[in-house]
Amino acid sequence: MPADMTMLADHTARQLLDFSQKLDINLLDNVVNSMYYDVGSQQRLAQEVLTNLKDHPDAWTRVDTILEFSQNMKTKVCVDFCFCL
Repeated sequence: MPADMTMLADHTARQLLDFSQKLDINLLDNVVNSMYYDVGSQQRLAQEVLTNLKDHPDAWTRVDTILEFSQNMKTKVCVDFCFCL
């Protein structure tokens, strides 16, 4: 995997997992789109970022924001299914 892709994934994961900052809904929508529409390493990276977000103990605190502000129905379905189980 190229180093720049790893850095991008690390940056994205850090940003989405930083619960002291406002959630970047557009970034989350982009990661979800990558999981659904990309292939190969980009898709795996998106899945890894989303899994880390889902597994975070405070992830549930983001559900209402995501459901209200996301423009991506796949993000809303993913978050509703993954975080609310």
